[in-house]
Amino acid sequence: MPIRPELRCFYRRDWYVLRRSLLAAHGPVCDNCRRPHPGLNLAHLSHDPRDRYHLALLCPSCHMCNDTPQRIAITRRTRARRCGQLWLSAELEWAPEPLWRWPDLARQLNLF
Repeated sequence: MPIRPELRCFYRRDWYVLRRSLLAAHGPVCDNCRRPHPGLNLAHLSHDPRDRYHLALLCPSCHMCNDTPQRIAITRRTRARRCGQLWLSAELEWAPEPLWRWPDLARQLNLF
């Protein structure tokens, strides 16, 4: 899956250097299923590309399973927006997105 244009700034050269160093130190074993795999992905467990602490090396299958709830939530929000759905509150509309990407108005609600 290609990286969205607004998130490309988080995946520069230092990201690939970090991935290579983790692969060299960890070996070709998935953190989730514990099976060796030749093509591991460095995945954000928190779904926040700024977070460099909650990372895992996952095989493509485990990475897809990890991202499924996030992908479903974003798809539902996109479809609802296209159909003109009105949201009861901003936190329902922006729930699948990390808090730092919420609009200023929604962040001022002091939910957390």
